[in-house]
Amino acid sequence: MDSEELVAKRKAQVPLGVGNVTPITIAKAEGALLWDLEGREYIDFAGGIGVNNVGHRHPQVVAAIKEQADKFLHGCFHVSMYDSYVQ
Repeated sequence: MDSEELVAKRKAQVPLGVGNVTPITIAKAEGALLWDLEGREYIDFAGGIGVNNVGHRHPQVVAAIKEQADKFLHGCFHVSMYDSYVQ
């Protein structure tokens, strides 16, 4: 699928109330850079709170996610506590 097809699919399937500022499509990201479906490179101008500190796919963050995923993905601390939250 290319960017044009994805934008058309979005228009057909996503409610208009869900905003979108640009027609840029993102295929991958690393550090502060993004690449669209055609391979064009962009500086990340819209990074969310999950990447602003360390960038996309920081090796230490990826390693920590993989380590945690091997244990469990998510738990509600209010129901059952777990060590990594307490620490």
